[in-house]
Amino acid sequence: MRISWPSTSIVKTGVLSLLLSLPALGLAQQPAPNTILFVGNSFFHARYDPAFSYNAANITIEKVGKQKIGPWGGIPGIFKQFTEQAGLRYDVHFECINGESLKMHYDSALYIIGQPRWHTVVLQEHSMWPLPTARKGKPAVFRDYATRLEQAVHQANPAARLYFYQTWARADQTYPPNQAYSGLPIDSMAQDLHRGYYQAARQNGRFAGVAPAGDAWLRAIEAGVALRNPYAPEADKVDLWGPDHYHPSTWGAYLNACVLLGEITGYDPRRLGPAEQAAAALGIAPAEASSLQRIAAEQVLAARPTAFTPAATKHKTPRPARSKRRQKQATSSR
Repeated sequence: MRISWPSTSIVKTGVLSLLLSLPALGLAQQPAPNTILFVGNSFFHARYDPAFSYNAANITIEKVGKQKIGPWGGIPGIFKQFTEQAGLRYDVHFECINGESLKMHYDSALYIIGQPRWHTVVLQEHSMWPLPTARKGKPAVFRDYATRLEQAVHQANPAARLYFYQTWARADQTYPPNQAYSGLPIDSMAQDLHRGYYQAARQNGRFAGVAPAGDAWLRAIEAGVALRNPYAPEADKVDLWGPDHYHPSTWGAYLNACVLLGEITGYDPRRLGPAEQAAAALGIAPAEASSLQRIAAEQVLAARPTAFTPAATKHKTPRPARSKRRQKQATSSR
């Protein structure tokens, strides 16, 4: 029996039809990831393991000069894990100069920060500089260099979204004698940091928001979830501070990452649930993870009630950088 084979042109047409049908079969190419840069110091990498090195292999460290870098994962690493579980595509980068301010980042790392590839940039100031000058702060310098960095980012990519990462009250500056907040409740430093960051965001007007990590710490304390004074431990409360009483503990780092997730992506951290993978890897009990997720969600919503609505998350899709000509037009129109 003679078999008739299809012509070459028919085969080509069939293959082409199959390729064109792949998107309809759910095999369409995924959108580009949101490329995010975290800019700060050890208040981002958290200093202490297990948070310090957590998920370090899955984020990119942007090295500045000859600085030594370790397996820094920290809060950016936890954030990255959250986005994976939430089904969000984030390419996470971290530029860190230990113990330094935004002025140092501007002076030493502007060539990294002012690149058009960043869709999202998160800025963290030195833990004392947003405070009033009477409390060892440098608020004018903080606002000046935050604005300089914002302008550099938006000159490179006017569509980029910038956020402040509001840090938390330091127990070491509150409970021991002869410190900036000695004799005052922990609330005092927390409230001053809140004012410093939110005033800077309002004054500039080109920041997308503030990730209120410090406010979430105070909320956790007031809710009885976390210790008010790490120098006087209480049973059944987590300690948000690390052994030095100013860097975050594992629990503090986890809470901060939950706040960043909610504020930046619009994803409600409570949806992660008690069996969340980063918590399990970090040794955080399921009940503790749920409590910290709840506190973070409540604080983000307290500052911005529409944070988790569908309309509020439409802008999270990365937008490409404008052409050089459009960048000049945007800069000249300020």
